[in-house]
Amino acid sequence: MSVNEMIKQFISSELIPEGSEVPLTDTDHLIDSGIIDSFGIMSLLGFLEEKFSVQISGDDLIPENFESIATISALILEKNGYQLEV
Repeated sequence: MSVNEMIKQFISSELIPEGSEVPLTDTDHLIDSGIIDSFGIMSLLGFLEEKFSVQISGDDLIPENFESIATISALILEKNGYQLEV
C-alpha cells in the first residue's frame, strides 16, 4: 500500500463521519473543503508520526503541508529522506 493510500484510508475511516460518502482524491483540498479541521489535523499528526516513524515539527505545521493527500505524502517522503522529482 502506498503512502497516499494509507493516508487516504486513515482520513476515510477516522476523520470522515460514519455514513458520509466523501470520495477522496489525492488532490482534494482537505482543509478548505472541511474534510479535516484542527482536531482532525492533530489526529492525523499522531497517525503520521506513529505509522511512518517521523517527527513533524512546528515548522512543518503550515496549511500548505496539509492541503491534500498528495502534499501530506510529500511531507512524509521528505521527512524520510526521499527527494521528489519536479
